[in-house]
Amino acid sequence: MKRLPVGAVPVLATVLALPTSLAPGSVLAQVTYPVAFAGLVVLAWLGLRRRTGRARVAHGLMAGALTVWLCGDLLYALLVWHFGELGDVSAADVLWVLGYPLLAAGLVLMVRLRAPGRLREAALDVLAMATVVAALFWQFMVAPEVSGSTMSWAVLFTAFYPFGDVLLFAAGALVVLTPGERAGPTRYLVAALTVTFVGDVTISAASLVLPDFDTGHLDGLLLLANGLFAAALWHPAEKGLASAPKPDAERLHPARVVFLGVSLLALPALSDVRINNAMIHRTTMLAAMMLLTAIVLVRFTLVVREQELARAALAHRATHDQLTGLINRQELHARLAAALLLRAGGGPVVHFLDLNGFKPVNDRYGHAAGDFVLSEVARRLRATVRETDTVARLGGDEFVVLSGTPDDAAAITDRLRTAVTAPLHYQGHDLRIGVSVGHASAAGLDDPTSDALLAAADADMYREKAAAPAEVTSPV
Repeated sequence: MKRLPVGAVPVLATVLALPTSLAPGSVLAQVTYPVAFAGLVVLAWLGLRRRTGRARVAHGLMAGALTVWLCGDLLYALLVWHFGELGDVSAADVLWVLGYPLLAAGLVLMVRLRAPGRLREAALDVLAMATVVAALFWQFMVAPEVSGSTMSWAVLFTAFYPFGDVLLFAAGALVVLTPGERAGPTRYLVAALTVTFVGDVTISAASLVLPDFDTGHLDGLLLLANGLFAAALWHPAEKGLASAPKPDAERLHPARVVFLGVSLLALPALSDVRINNAMIHRTTMLAAMMLLTAIVLVRFTLVVREQELARAALAHRATHDQLTGLINRQELHARLAAALLLRAGGGPVVHFLDLNGFKPVNDRYGHAAGDFVLSEVARRLRATVRETDTVARLGGDEFVVLSGTPDDAAAITDRLRTAVTAPLHYQGHDLRIGVSVGHASAAGLDDPTSDALLAAADADMYREKAAAPAEVTSPV
């Protein structure tokens, strides 16, 4: 059996929505709408077969939202058939309301799978935008409906539907603003959320502005939205909506800046609109402005902290060796120059170390073994010297230890040699590395500079290397 193309799903939904849009009370509309909706729900659940793990759960929650909305439509039709005209609310509203948190939960789980551990900034931005949208809905949709009304189920459901749309707006914005695959099923999902949001808002606004207008004409938009949801869930992509982003896709989305700018401008402007001067409405707007301000302050604090950490990381990278974490040649020269200005007790003293037999390790065991040797030697050197001493890696297999005075230079040299030449255990092998050590102090030079000290210690190291027998590295 040939698979139904994904692109055909919303097209079929649009065609089948025409009877509802043109004549919502006709028999044809009352038959095609639930039949088409049921087919879309089946398609959504069939798409679940290709998903695994938590992606299957996320897709299942979204398919579940479509299912409860369908059940709500069927229950409503059954109640109308049995009881005739219904009141402002019915048992079907419970199912319709339940679909919003189910869909939002599926979207949030999907986003967490797409961008694990990278949601904090996007979540704050979405919360800021959702605060403004919620304030708009409250001011123009909820407040006019509930003003002067006593608390009832009808009032509660009237208030929840707009805020259900805020929930979908927030979840949809999270999809757009977080890293993730933009093509394939995500396009259908974003389109579905957009059409759902626009459809719900249009229906609510039409009920307020045009009370005599039959909003059933707009139900075709909802069927189109459900078709787009089904297309997203039916899509053959391997991981579906939970696909991780490409390496170059984790950039600031341009819509993020636009939406945040509009959000920051909209709420202060909205505070000047006086639809209702009751205390509860003024208090609601004040609370929304305070929440938005708090979100912006938290977001600003996080951005500043990230910049500080980034600068610290760049500064550390500029002065330290990336493999061993020791200071590099540039930083060593700076510290040597500072130590030479002090010239305490005949110091400073430079110990120059060059590993013997390091090349055979690389040749026989690979570069990973060589990196292990260098990192382990660096660790041993740091553990051997005093806290006031400095350990640096010049490059390759050359290390330098900078100490204070020449009085214990020989003892330090012996400790360094013992630390380096102890066997190194690597993947079941005992690697033996030799070392040649030379040292020089500022007291022994006529015109001590950082370059002169390093050159003198280097020369002393090579004299020792020339006098010593050849050393080899071999596993035991």
